[in-house]
Amino acid sequence: MLASRWASGANRRREGLRAAYQQDADALTDLLHTYLRLKSVKGGRISDLTLSHYAESLRKFLAFAGPPDSPRHALNQLEAEVFEVWLLTLQAQGLSASSVKRHLYGVRNLMRALVWAGVLDADPSASVRPPAESEAAHTRKMALSAATFKALLALPEQQHPHDPGLASRDQLLLLLGGQLGLRAAELIGLNVDDLELTLGHLTVRGKGRKVRQVPLTARMVSALRRWLVLRGGLDAVSPALLISLSHRNIGGRLSTKGARDIAQRYYQALGLPPSVWGLHTLRRTAGTQLYRATRDLHVVADVLGHASVNTSAIYAKMDVSVRREALAAAEALGDVEV
Repeated sequence: MLASRWASGANRRREGLRAAYQQDADALTDLLHTYLRLKSVKGGRISDLTLSHYAESLRKFLAFAGPPDSPRHALNQLEAEVFEVWLLTLQAQGLSASSVKRHLYGVRNLMRALVWAGVLDADPSASVRPPAESEAAHTRKMALSAATFKALLALPEQQHPHDPGLASRDQLLLLLGGQLGLRAAELIGLNVDDLELTLGHLTVRGKGRKVRQVPLTARMVSALRRWLVLRGGLDAVSPALLISLSHRNIGGRLSTKGARDIAQRYYQALGLPPSVWGLHTLRRTAGTQLYRATRDLHVVADVLGHASVNTSAIYAKMDVSVRREALAAAEALGDVEV
């Protein structure tokens, strides 16, 4: 429901001016979220994770702008150069170009929300360009090899031989990410009721609130059945498929941070570099293996929930074997006697 403070043009302008003048992070976040849900292309389908990321970007920018009582940069007097300096500051803090770009987009949407509220006449960040990546995406973002992923899957049972529940949950998390390619939010958002083991599929609520059905392999069904039996004896208080086993939240839904920490521990145990310590590495691994098995970007897009096969094309580039086979074939052509 549209918050009352943004319900009409007069309210929006009055409340927007107050929030901008006071640099009220909570009110500005509310304005930003309301604007995105009403006016963005995705509208009501925009994910909670995106909203959370943009709220983080807003707070980072407010910290850069200075304290409300004596800001270095007032929100109603911003110029493009202020945003450019901010982006340079973020880069100096060690943020990647993709992270800096995300923060720019978050604050740009805040500027657009302030225009919508009548606080600004135009978006002062409109001409600002995000930094370019120094490497192509397929060389910057790594996937695990089949052998490494196999070793990763073996670790939970090796490290927790006396805790079958923990081992089973962790292995399932790695399988859902590395075989089915589920995003972090999709992983922790799964409920037990989303499983249909008899028909061999699960329902995934994906990015932009899109729902898709993902088929399950025999191995995945086996892992799910094993976990469900063990989960049944853990007094879970949440409908979530993946639950926390930590003392602070035992039986509750596993958090995104909890899932990332689990994956990171196994990455570290294999001696993998920090550049791959993330759940999205599992998704890239699934995408690469799917493309290697099928050479069909439409299949990859369907399983991973991509709106376009163009998004899936990166997995073809990440699969080194494709380029190696092409070069070998070209070399073979040169050996043919004319």
